[in-house]
Amino acid sequence: MEQINFDNYLPEEKTLNSKYLDFPMELRDELGYLDEVLEDYERMVLNIGSLGYSAAMLMYYRDEVQESLEFLKNKDLDISEYWRKISELDNILRANARTFVNETGYYSFKQYQIINDPPKIRWWWYLDRNYPSPGKGPKPWEIWK
Repeated sequence: MEQINFDNYLPEEKTLNSKYLDFPMELRDELGYLDEVLEDYERMVLNIGSLGYSAAMLMYYRDEVQESLEFLKNKDLDISEYWRKISELDNILRANARTFVNETGYYSFKQYQIINDPPKIRWWWYLDRNYPSPGKGPKPWEIWK
């Protein structure tokens, strides 16, 4: 019976950026995770208007990016490249805020704020406040219908 080589069936691993190899494992893991969530955040921001029901996930990805940055803040690393990229993406989000709020749903935004209770410094959770209410909305218990 012929043996099967399972090496060909293993998932392809992302290669870690070579500039991270000299860092301690904790930092390598966090930088790798930041790369992943930043890629997801970028994909979401660049597709505002066609995100559909997944639109609200953009706020969660931005939270993950922020948490990684806060973890790395005092680690004696140059993360200016990340800040530049995030600033660029944040500006795109701000420029498309109305579309994003409409896509997420004005009243859904309110519900996400109630559920997550994000600090005010996380401005992306409060983009709806830049636009007037579209009128009388559904009852709070009907918002998810």
